[in-house]
Formats: sequence, structure tokens, C-alpha cells
Amino acid sequence: MSQPELSIIVPTKDRPDLLRRALASAQTQSFRDFELVVVDDGDGSGARLAEELGLDRFQALLTGGSGRVPARNLGVAAARGRRIAFLDDGDWWAEPDHLERMLAKADNRGLLYASGCIVTEGDRTDAGSELTFDAHADSQAIRRDNRLLVSGVIYPRSLHQNLGPFDEKLPYYWDWDWYLRLFAASVPFSGPLSGAVRISAREDSVSAAAKLATRQVNLARFSAKHGLGQLVLRNHESIAREGGRPS
Repeated sequence: MSQPELSIIVPTKDRPDLLRRALASAQTQSFRDFELVVVDDGDGSGARLAEELGLDRFQALLTGGSGRVPARNLGVAAARGRRIAFLDDGDWWAEPDHLERMLAKADNRGLLYASGCIVTEGDRTDAGSELTFDAHADSQAIRRDNRLLVSGVIYPRSLHQNLGPFDEKLPYYWDWDWYLRLFAASVPFSGPLSGAVRISAREDSVSAAAKLATRQVNLARFSAKHGLGQLVLRNHESIAREGGRPS
């Protein structure tokens, strides 16, 4: 089998209905040179769904409940594509040319990023509302806040060969940590190149209010690692509500 241009890594845990939507949004993309790597960190329902759907070029991996970040590292280790993209099980790409537009700007070194919307869903009283998320990254702003959407980034897989895996000691801020490591390695960032990313905001989301205390502890550990000082605890939804770009 020839090497695909892109490996789309889809971490999932016990949300097959949401996973079905995410996978459908990938399968309807006009760009087709990709493999899907479904990494199931739960009861196996995600892996079973991927097999039942008969997806083109896919892998279904089971983690044994090792956790969110180890699951992503497992997906990266198994990926065969030249580039990596993530599509979390609750998220989706709303436009079929999203990948095509992103990869038209790709080079061999840089990270591409997209904007999108935060969509409230599930049991929330404001379910159905949308908040525009203006993705942004530069070497100074990224030290104050993470304004990149995980399901909106694409980068060369070779970066992991040089910089290693995601930090599994940072279950809530592994992505922000990764971006800072990329900037430190002088990796160029380009964007926003698309506005098609949709991020599901639910009561059981990773950054939901119920996890605030745990996130605060993890934020302090992340800040100490990078020497960032006192950081304000935010999530992508609160950033979208504030609007605008960092000063």
C-alpha cells in the first residue's frame, strides 16, 4: 500500500453517535489521499463502528483505557501518512473542501491551522448556539493563550521524529505544550486557512466546568514547564466568547 499524504487520527471514548458524524465529515472530503486512524480509549464501540462502516484505508486501535494523551501518541506512532491531522470524536469538518484548501498551502516543515465555530450541544440549556472561533498563533501570543483548535491543525509527521511524542503528564494542555515546542524549534505556523472546523461543547467535554480544579492544577504544571508565570484559566469556548485576537 502506498504512503498516504495524510493520517487523520480520531481519538474516541464511548461516543459512537458523535464519532459517526466525525468520520462522515472526513469521508465526504474532496481530498482523498488519507488514512483514518481511529484510536478507541473506551469500551471498543468506536473501533467496532469504524469496522462496521467499512471505511477506506483505516486502522482501528484499542488503548485499554490508557488515557487521552497516550491514545494520541498511539495514533501518531501507528500513522503512515506524511502529515498528521486530528479530528476528535465530538468535532467535525463542515465543508467538504476543508482538507483540500488546507493542503494546498502545505510545505515540508510548517503547521497549518484553521478557524471555526464552537457549537453547544447535548444537555446544555444553550444547546444549538454557535460561537465563532478566530484561530491565531505567533511566538508571543502562544505564550499567553492557546487559540488553536486541535481538530484544525495539520503538520508533518516527521516533527515527532525530531521532537518526540506529546507530553503525557499534561492531559489537559498537551496541545498547547506541543505548539510551544514547535515554536521553540522554529517551525513556521500558517493560518487561518479554513473556517470549517466545528468543535462540540458539551457537559462532558474535556474542558467542562466540572473539571475546573483538575485543569487548574495541570495548567500550573504546564506553566512551570515553560516558565510562563501566572496564566488565566480559559477554554476555547471562553476565548470565543471574549472575541478578537490577543493584544
